[in-house]
Amino acid sequence: LLWSARWIIVAATLLALVGVLGWLTGTPVRSLFPYGIAVGLVAWHHGMTAGFVFAGLGTLAALATGAFPSHEGLRGQELGEGLYTYIKLSVVVLGITLGKLARRH
Repeated sequence: LLWSARWIIVAATLLALVGVLGWLTGTPVRSLFPYGIAVGLVAWHHGMTAGFVFAGLGTLAALATGAFPSHEGLRGQELGEGLYTYIKLSVVVLGITLGKLARRH
């Protein structure tokens, strides 16, 4: 069981490291890249459903570390920014899933 869940553990660790890095530096990580890597790893190794779950977890991790609002003009729009981030991470899941399907054929 642990061996089959290793990519989920790696992705969760990456999300935790992003959060710790933001907390230690006092500056939240607003780049989509580290969240996208975690989501992509899970989508590649565990499928689309797990990828969508991790897209949600990545969005919550970004929210928890203070990545929203992305600038002062969007204060009070955290829900909208969170939904937009979830959509972007979901596109990562779809891209990985479609790429994997195309690679098989």
